Amino acid sequence: MHLSLLQALIRNEVPPQTIDIQQLFEMSEKYQDPLSSEYKLVELALNIVLGSYLEKAHKLLWATEYE
Repeated sequence: MHLSLLQALIRNEVPPQTIDIQQLFEMSEKYQDPLSSEYKLVELALNIVLGSYLEKAHKLLWATEYE
């Protein structure tokens, strides 16, 4: 996965579902310097993708709770 795809994610040009979370985990192992721009980009992308999963799970739980 290229960093440009992560930049597009952050700019809302691609949806979080198009990002392979396993590749993000691999990138987080590659970029471990917290002061580097790559590290910050991967960290932000992970937050966005994980947040979208949590939001989806929350909606599913609330939808089934009131059926």
